[in-house]
Amino acid sequence: MADKEFGPSQQEVVHDSDEHARTGATPQRKGGVLNTLYPPGPRPGAGPRMKNHCRKFWWCDLIVVAVIILVIVLPIIYVAIPNKAQHDINASTLEVTSQEVTNTEPDQVHVKIKAIARSSSSFHPTLEGFQAGLSLPGHEPFLYLNIPETKAEAETNINIDQDAPIVNMDSFKEYTKTAIASENFTVLMSGKTKVHQKGLSAISVDYDKHVQLKGEQLVAFVLVEARSLITTGLNKLSGLSIEDIKILSGSKNVLPDGSNLIGNVIIPNPSVMTLDLGNVTMNLSIDDKAIGIAVLTNLVLKPGTNNSTLTSKVEQLDVIEFITKKYKDGVVPLDIIGNSSVRNGQHLEYFEEAIKSNTIKIKLALGPALQAIGLNITSSS
Repeated sequence: MADKEFGPSQQEVVHDSDEHARTGATPQRKGGVLNTLYPPGPRPGAGPRMKNHCRKFWWCDLIVVAVIILVIVLPIIYVAIPNKAQHDINASTLEVTSQEVTNTEPDQVHVKIKAIARSSSSFHPTLEGFQAGLSLPGHEPFLYLNIPETKAEAETNINIDQDAPIVNMDSFKEYTKTAIASENFTVLMSGKTKVHQKGLSAISVDYDKHVQLKGEQLVAFVLVEARSLITTGLNKLSGLSIEDIKILSGSKNVLPDGSNLIGNVIIPNPSVMTLDLGNVTMNLSIDDKAIGIAVLTNLVLKPGTNNSTLTSKVEQLDVIEFITKKYKDGVVPLDIIGNSSVRNGQHLEYFEEAIKSNTIKIKLALGPALQAIGLNITSSS
């Protein structure tokens, strides 16, 4: 009686055994983490379990995918790619092939620059146009240039043509003095822009360049993508010489402005820069004794050899005394120091600071000019 009330009959046990043997299935355990996350289906195997998992835990899968994106994908997009863009900008270089500083005014200059930017990066993004400040290290920017939008290639031509207001006169004066007095110096170019690469959002990058220049490039404006740039320049106007000197004597020969000596000034400019200095006045002295002034009218220095007519008012008797008593070969040591730079009647203080800080020393051969006026002195030069 007990068997009939509490246990399965022998016939039921045999039936269940036959069913398991026929289907090949094993009794499923309903407990455990695996069965909870991947519930068994009507048929054995992974397929039904995966379907049940997706139907029951789809929200959990979305969370997992979101975490993967946050942990792996987003750092690539927002860290690795921007870092790559910044690295490529830092590693790029630029060669200035031509630069002109013209229409010089007391508070602004006109800047025209042609340059070639070079990059070895496999990426070729587009850089948004931006303003770049130019300064000496440790000083405030003196000019801002509008860098045009640029498609970065292995070699990219960059052109700038604009009026550039002088935003800090003290910094600009310091720049011109450093430039004319140094063989090499560094200019900092800084700004912020954005890089656009197809398929990605705009990437913000800092533009912060230390550019090495030859000191003679008085207004050597440097551009985008320049980590290291070395160009030649004026080097304290080294190589300046005065030739074809003529001494004007007598009221009939002296020029209307009182000039009594003229000559041809040769100024080599091995840089790529054109510079409009206006009318440049210079003080002349021999052995620290002032002997007069000289003027170079409408002086525009261009790349290569420059020739300019010099007109001078000198104390002729003082010069002759030096020659007869001390420099009997007719060759005198002449010191030339800048006095003023004037264009359209306006003083260009930023150039005046530079030329006043630079002393040019040359050997001036006056023998032939003195012989031409009847003084028989033979120059040994």
